[in-house]
Amino acid sequence: MATVNLGKIKLKWRGTYAGGTAYSPDDVVEYTDGSVTSTYICVTASTGNAPSSGGSAHSSWNYMAKGQATSPTTTQGDLIVRGASADQRLGLGSAGQALLVNSSANGLEYGTAGRVLNVQTFVNNTRVTSMTSTNYNFFSVNYTQVKANSKILWWGQLAFRGNSSGEVRFQLLYDGSEVNAGQSGYPYTAQSHCMYGTGCGYFNAASTTGSKAVIWRHRSANGASESPAQRFNPNSSDDSRISQQASVLTFMELDF
Repeated sequence: MATVNLGKIKLKWRGTYAGGTAYSPDDVVEYTDGSVTSTYICVTASTGNAPSSGGSAHSSWNYMAKGQATSPTTTQGDLIVRGASADQRLGLGSAGQALLVNSSANGLEYGTAGRVLNVQTFVNNTRVTSMTSTNYNFFSVNYTQVKANSKILWWGQLAFRGNSSGEVRFQLLYDGSEVNAGQSGYPYTAQSHCMYGTGCGYFNAASTTGSKAVIWRHRSANGASESPAQRFNPNSSDDSRISQQASVLTFMELDF
């Protein structure tokens, strides 16, 4: 009777791949390529040929079941980022930090990003019936600076009962120094009208932290006799159609 060689009629498990072992077709091995462990089936007799390298199978082997890389994360909040040649762990930063591109522009890191440090609003709703014509302080307050050499964005609105004419200079003093100034025109209109003056600006804050004196005032621009208005923060005593008006000054401290 003739004998027919059917070869292997089932796959043969050979365990973990060993470089010095001779493998024949239908042998199955386990092999870890980098951090990925997979199973492979031999398709051509092979000795000393690793089943794969860099995720690509050798011509003597085919993938049976390709594994996944082991996660490099270890702690809640970790991120997986691509390193120079492989995925790697980026640990969670500290409270208040942001995810940034590093100084070499080739990776990510946690650090301090631009942010709002503090916002402080001052309100003045005291009606004033007579203001000096040279310097008059709309606001004389104290702002608490959070960080040395930060930046401050400010804006404000002043409520007036109009004057007959004139032009004044808005002036903002911070920690004893002028940081913003601007002209504001006053119309030649009926004195019973109410109006608003606005100001805004941006400046470098002090080199120290803590309480800083802030004065927002007017200075006569074109003559010592000019005053900003007849009334500051008018109310129904000045015009029966209005309620008590208020002026507002807001500081926003920024960290760049």
